[in-house]
Amino acid sequence: MKKRFVFLALGFLFVINLSQVKAQSFNAGLVVGPTFAQVDGDHYAGYHQLGFTAGAYVNLPLADYFSAQMELKYSLLGAHSSTEEVMEYYYNPYSLRLHYAEIPLMLRYDLGFFRVGGRSLDFITLEAGASVDVRLKATEDVDADYQVTTSRWRLFSMTGNAGIHFAFNEHIGLGARFMYSIVPIRFTGNPGWFTNQYYNKVIQFTLTYNINSPLR
Repeated sequence: MKKRFVFLALGFLFVINLSQVKAQSFNAGLVVGPTFAQVDGDHYAGYHQLGFTAGAYVNLPLADYFSAQMELKYSLLGAHSSTEEVMEYYYNPYSLRLHYAEIPLMLRYDLGFFRVGGRSLDFITLEAGASVDVRLKATEDVDADYQVTTSRWRLFSMTGNAGIHFAFNEHIGLGARFMYSIVPIRFTGNPGWFTNQYYNKVIQFTLTYNINSPLR
């Protein structure tokens, strides 16, 4: 466990140092915000697991309006039973907390080509990509009676990401993403790739702070 957090810290420092070495080409910044998560495949529904994400990114302009962005983040995901599920459907109270180190690679397109009322939309950026996720820790609480940790959940997984980002000024922005597992995060042992498997399903909001030159 400690080794994985050391890996995450070293990677974070690498992202920051890379941006300083290549400051003339790269943008870099920090990101933090809440996550609202659930797991497709269990008996519980709704984005009831509140978590957070925090990390850093480097961004490389590729062409007019296009850039590539690499990130390194910690994210708390999982699932949580709702009051309705417990009271009306008699499900056991349930909480799943999944801790990940995530390495997203995103392709970004700002809308500077478009204008509304004579104003460029370059402050709006669309993004899509995928991330490699390393599970740091997993804890399940069922009916507050016992815990099942770590072994049920895959160490490595992948997630698809799609989102939008709004730049308020040269440094501050706000982003929103939808994230869904590309491969199952846990196998149940039952046949079927898209059935009887578990997938992270996440809505994420982030506040971004751009350290170097303006990022749109």
